[in-house]
Amino acid sequence: MAVHLRIVSLTVTTTEAEQTYRFDRPATVITGPIGTGKSSLLMLFKHALGGSAMLTPAVRDHVLSVQAEVAAGDERVVLRRTIEGDTADSVDLLDPHSLALERTLPLRASEGVTTLSDHLLDALGFPREQIAARREGAARPQNLTFNDLYAYAYLQAREIDRQVVGHLDSWFETKRRELFRLMFGLTDSALMELKRTRNQLLDTLKARTAEHDNVSSFLAASDPRSDDELRAELTQLRDTLERASSALASLRTELQEQTAADTAVRDELQNAIRAARQTEEEVSAAADLVEARHAVVAQVQLDLSRLARSVTAIDQLSPFEFVVCPRCMQSLAARAVEDGHCLVCLQPDPVEADIDPAAIEETRTALQQQLEDAQRIQQSDEAHLQTVQERSQQLSFAVTSLRRELDAQTRDAVAPRFDAIAEASSRVASLKASIDAITQLRESWARVRTIDADIRSLKADRRQVNKDIKEKSEQLKANQTLLGDLSTEFSRLLTSWNLPWVDTAVIDRDTYLPVVNGRPFETLQASGGGIATSVNLAYSLTLLAFGLDHSDVLVPSLLVIDSPRKAFGNNASDRQRAAEIYSRFRTLADAYGERLQLIIADNDPRPSPATPSARWSSTTRTPWCPAWIIPALIRSLASRASQIADVLGVSRAAVRKWRSPVRREPAGEPGGNWPTSPPRGSVGWLHAEERTVHHRRSHLRARFSSGRGRIGRGVEGSP
Repeated sequence: MAVHLRIVSLTVTTTEAEQTYRFDRPATVITGPIGTGKSSLLMLFKHALGGSAMLTPAVRDHVLSVQAEVAAGDERVVLRRTIEGDTADSVDLLDPHSLALERTLPLRASEGVTTLSDHLLDALGFPREQIAARREGAARPQNLTFNDLYAYAYLQAREIDRQVVGHLDSWFETKRRELFRLMFGLTDSALMELKRTRNQLLDTLKARTAEHDNVSSFLAASDPRSDDELRAELTQLRDTLERASSALASLRTELQEQTAADTAVRDELQNAIRAARQTEEEVSAAADLVEARHAVVAQVQLDLSRLARSVTAIDQLSPFEFVVCPRCMQSLAARAVEDGHCLVCLQPDPVEADIDPAAIEETRTALQQQLEDAQRIQQSDEAHLQTVQERSQQLSFAVTSLRRELDAQTRDAVAPRFDAIAEASSRVASLKASIDAITQLRESWARVRTIDADIRSLKADRRQVNKDIKEKSEQLKANQTLLGDLSTEFSRLLTSWNLPWVDTAVIDRDTYLPVVNGRPFETLQASGGGIATSVNLAYSLTLLAFGLDHSDVLVPSLLVIDSPRKAFGNNASDRQRAAEIYSRFRTLADAYGERLQLIIADNDPRPSPATPSARWSSTTRTPWCPAWIIPALIRSLASRASQIADVLGVSRAAVRKWRSPVRREPAGEPGGNWPTSPPRGSVGWLHAEERTVHHRRSHLRARFSSGRGRIGRGVEGSP
């Protein structure tokens, strides 16, 4: 049977008010002029259930949150979702009795987290599945969500004459088909798992085939030899390498035997080289020391020269009295100088001891002694340097002699072997390089063979999966008969509406979409139209009834329809067809009762039935219904109060003071023939017309003047 899904109530919270709408009858019709919020209310259903709804700017500006009580399977679920903000990506799950927060469910799927869709599908008993889908040429399994299923339950006004269950949206088309197959038992979890496996195998097979082609192309471009040719050449190269390595080892052995006889000369040569190096180091150290002695002698000679010049200056210049500066030649006569200071440099006059000739002579004697000592040490160091240099020359000569002797002994026996060893070593290295190159090529060929084996295995697995899919599809083929019955019911319903130019109507067995006169839905009319609307309605109503009649069909028992008379005219023929459509609504409500739920939004009142029905309350004579003209859903309470006060000619404070649900007026009182909102728990057929504005205005004024009436949340906007 159809999965039980029903909207029990919807609570809308604005900035200053809260309004609850209940849907307790099998059929509810929301009517009113354009702009009164009918479609917004239906979109709020979708938003509360976690869908991506098209909310108007007015709703986003003034509505804070929406709360929906939903019957899903045997479970009552209360959901609350904000309109905008950080929490809009999650939905609060409330306790149905206390409305306390139980937990918050995210909308987007993530590993190990239960989403709102998971919770609702589990409550409905509808399988949670992933479909085998592809994106950008690769397998990307997609989750079937509750909102994907809700597309079968909600006919939007903007889509009702354009597409059937979003079949023109390429991103949704695969989901639409798989959902239909699940609902009608044309697929199951095992078959869907096989299809996902087939997709994954196809991706892996494509990747391995591409890898095989790349490696094969590389081998063809780099070396034309086959793997067999490379194997034979590798064997030959290894044999040649073995022989070349043996020859090289023999040459080295012979060389070692020949050089053993020259060990004494070699040892003597090594000792001479070491001694020569040590002597060179001594020469370098002695040269540095001699250079330092030269510096000391030069410094002492400089000190003696300075002392001599100082004595000469004292002797020559001290008798003179300067009247001009010896440097700049300016007069010093007018210069003020303290006693005991030099007239030229202004420094204190020297102490007599500083210019004592005896002291100066003593200093000259000391410096002369230092000079003689430094020159004597310098001569000693220079003699040592010369000795070390002579020894170094002798050792260098000895090294040269020993090398000549060793060369003479090994020239005829060792040198030829060195050349042979170098040649043999080069040959071995070349052979190893060739072997490495061929080994790498053979590894690439081995990779090709491995890929070939993988490709054969993948193809075998894919054949087996395709076979399993075929067998599983054959097992489910018995349910194909349901499609024939569904197509018959669809044709019977659509032809009964006597649409122009509609001769035949079926549901395609491959696309599961309506086909009229052999043509697909999107080609019925140039740009939507009443025929397209009627076909879409007939399709959804047929699915709903079929699911209710068949226990193994999982169609949702809820159908929300926005603008069932879209693109209909007001002529007699179109009115007759609209009456037939509404008659079908009524027939379904009477036949299935609480097993289904129809929520319909329409601009005009429904066509009057010939006989009343217990499935809704007849409000044909009701010109205005405050419960369903709902601009207040998209306005703040202050704005509504201002509008009502303007209509009534009273203060806004009075309107707020009398805020309460509208009560039913007894007959005979002012406005007694004005219909009231349905009592709590009995939402019925409702509609609105603007032709009663004056009547409503008079009635409200009378209630305010008598003080008996109160206006509250039941009055939604201006009359």
